[in-house]
Amino acid sequence: MKRVSAIIVATLIATLAICVVAGCSGQSASSSAAKQTPEEIIAELKGAIANQPEFKSVTLTEVSISTFKNAATTEGSASGEAATSEAASSKAASSKAASSESAAAEDPVDANAIKSKTVVKFDESGEALKTDAIYEIEDIKLEYYSDGDKAVCVTDGPVYSGTTEQFDQPQFAGFEACFYGAVGDLNTCIDCFDTVVKEQQGDVTVYTVTLDPEKYMASDEILTMMKDAGDPVLSAVFTFSIDKDGRLVSLNRVVDYNVSSIDVTHTLSDFDSTVIGPMPEADKTYEEMESDINVKFEQLAAELDVTDEYQETGESQNEVR
Repeated sequence: MKRVSAIIVATLIATLAICVVAGCSGQSASSSAAKQTPEEIIAELKGAIANQPEFKSVTLTEVSISTFKNAATTEGSASGEAATSEAASSKAASSKAASSESAAAEDPVDANAIKSKTVVKFDESGEALKTDAIYEIEDIKLEYYSDGDKAVCVTDGPVYSGTTEQFDQPQFAGFEACFYGAVGDLNTCIDCFDTVVKEQQGDVTVYTVTLDPEKYMASDEILTMMKDAGDPVLSAVFTFSIDKDGRLVSLNRVVDYNVSSIDVTHTLSDFDSTVIGPMPEADKTYEEMESDINVKFEQLAAELDVTDEYQETGESQNEVR
């Protein structure tokens, strides 16, 4: 009996071992079969962008850092193009979908850089489009509200009333016009890909697309003009984050030019749960705003004239000395 039992146990162990090996082999084969080519990943990404779920309200946050290079950096850009491209690719690939906005906000900013942040809320659930946009650049902050054709501009002083046509802000045309007006034709950009990496970060699928600079410049008239003027694109990396519901929740663009570079992150959040408060009461009109702006320009011009005169006087005195 003991011998029979031992044979049965040995047989079971052997059977289990065969099953495990077969299972691993099958899994390996399945994984191998599931491996996608770059072209398949690109097609998948374009399909995801083209088939975004519908929504009536959303919050769009844009954090932008523009850096202007000094002469030494510009002169050495041609020899350092490959290194720049690798650095841009590495930076974009390491971005995290869940924290892209905070990461951009916490990054140290170069002394030659200009940082701006824009938060725009869209609500198309009612009869008319409502928007609320806060623009922050350096120490300047402005807020625009709109409800249908009516709009107000909130400053650190007066609140100006007018129409959406008068203020002429991009968000007044709705989310799609505002977003795609800022990022351009994504399909055209993606078609310029050189390499693409797809990875899973929790419930978010991240596609890091490194563009071919020559193809990218050839695809855009403005970029072609910049190239002809001596400011070509040296490298460009677009990182797309798609959540489990198929929504584009983040887009980061790192583009390095001969003279400058940009790092822009667009984050989409609060789908169908964005709430816009009531429009503030205005105490001045759009026409009064134009008048106030003219006065400020005149004051600034006067201050600059005084500064120039002071500098010229100082130089003359130095010459006399």
